Amino acid sequence: MRKIPLLCFFATVGFVCFSTLSDDRSKSAPTIGSTHGVNLSELRDLSYRIDWVNQQTAKDLHLATISGNSLYAIDEYEHLVCYDLESGVWRWSSPVGNHVYRLLGININEDTRQVYVNSDSVIYAFESDTGNLPTHTENSIQGATDKAVQKLHWSANTPAILTDTTLLYGSRNGELVWHDCSIGFSSKTYSIAETMSTKPALKDGVVVATAGNGSLASIDLKNARALWLIQLLDAVVATPTISNGTVYIAGTDQYLRAIDLYSGKPRWKYLTTAELTDSPIIIGDSLYQRIPGVGLTAFSAFAPDITGEKRWAVEKVNGIVITTTPNNRLLCWDSENRILQEVDTKLGSITGTLALPTVREVLVDKFKNGNLILITDDDAIIKLIPRLSLN
Repeated sequence: MRKIPLLCFFATVGFVCFSTLSDDRSKSAPTIGSTHGVNLSELRDLSYRIDWVNQQTAKDLHLATISGNSLYAIDEYEHLVCYDLESGVWRWSSPVGNHVYRLLGININEDTRQVYVNSDSVIYAFESDTGNLPTHTENSIQGATDKAVQKLHWSANTPAILTDTTLLYGSRNGELVWHDCSIGFSSKTYSIAETMSTKPALKDGVVVATAGNGSLASIDLKNARALWLIQLLDAVVATPTISNGTVYIAGTDQYLRAIDLYSGKPRWKYLTTAELTDSPIIIGDSLYQRIPGVGLTAFSAFAPDITGEKRWAVEKVNGIVITTTPNNRLLCWDSENRILQEVDTKLGSITGTLALPTVREVLVDKFKNGNLILITDDDAIIKLIPRLSLN
């Protein structure tokens, strides 16, 4: 594990005002108006405040992943770095990859207290508490692995999802692969098509996977057998969303679909006016989808008609829903224009806007009333937390 000096500065940001009387005149110190391009007044209007700021501990952070009270990411040297989300303190850093393989994603097994980084050719394993390579001496938890580098027999082409000790990923040859990290070997495969490029989805013991030719499959997790197969008109590049026994698909064929998870029977489908490249978001009985040229659009998740039911669209909101607020509103992140927008769920009206011109990535720690983690162009990490709701 690489030890580096703690070069970061983190603090809870507040306003400091004072006055000094001299010669019957009062002088005031300037008020802090922003930090790393985040306007504090506009942030307050959006009902958020800064909890802490960590400045320039590592550069070019990517593949950022939140799990529990930790933030994991890969830096410019392909080191896996870990931060404490409660304080913003850098915890550890360990080399991974060394630019040999293409790194695809990070998964954390909270039960075994281990971190897995999946590349296109190997899985790297680390102890989540220390960043050390795993050993049975250090970690005797059942299911934990002592194999630090695990070669993949099927080259990965997608990020993986974790279930128990198994990573599920899509391969270059179109195989859905079950890789058991506890033993370091792949245990099952299921052939979808010629290639897979979209991360699969998993819920209630069912895996939903898509392929580049428009193939869509629902597969039993335990025995790797298909429940159903469907051929769509074009590719699906957004990971499907599974909720309430239904899989929701946003396709490049411009259709938004709801399909029964177990039978494959269509519940409804809606023809939009553009290729869909973002995953649908389900909140309660509503589905939210970003439609290019149309904006954020709300649908009934349980539409009574086969053609679907559109509720509203907001042309000026071009981001995706990342969390809800204490006021039961949607918080949307527009990564292209770098804008956070608060949207009323009933009317679709914009109730707040925060420009973040220096922020390149926004993460949330939970989907309901989540805290926000901002990563800026100058590699600062900023944690925002909601203020108390006035309603």
